[in-house]
Amino acid sequence: MKKLKLHTVCSLAVAIVFAAAGIAALVLRPPYWVTYAPVIMALGLVALLHYIPVRKEFIAAKVIVENTIIRIQLADMHGQTEWDIEEAEKLKETFVIYISTFGILLGSKTINWGGASEKRLKAVEIGRDYISIDHGTKENNQNVRLLYARPGEDELAEIIKKFQYETNVVPSVAG
Repeated sequence: MKKLKLHTVCSLAVAIVFAAAGIAALVLRPPYWVTYAPVIMALGLVALLHYIPVRKEFIAAKVIVENTIIRIQLADMHGQTEWDIEEAEKLKETFVIYISTFGILLGSKTINWGGASEKRLKAVEIGRDYISIDHGTKENNQNVRLLYARPGEDELAEIIKKFQYETNVVPSVAG
């Protein structure tokens, strides 16, 4: 999530810098400004066009994290010294998967369904050591299978209830 936020902020900053440079070239009219201004404006437009999908990805990731049904911690790290503990805490966020009503966040990659997306959540299966999620459009189905140690009965019932209430998909529990 932090990586997506940094990417979004950097993309916006680059677009603003190019816009400011383009305006400065038009207003100040330095030597050869006629050749600089269109190039700067074109680069600013490219930066802005890059910012738009990055921003959409960041918003999708934020929505997924805010509506998390299952949070899977892939690695648990510990440190000996204060510096090691701080580094371990930073790395923990890298190794987290969020599964929500609207999609999955795998590190800095999102898999979206529901909302404005054509993709829909179709099925969820929770096994002893995995969770399998089927999603996609009418013509194109996709499956994501994640390693996941099935929780206790109470927590499992709560997860099933959340999926059913929020997505109208009842997860099946496999052996």
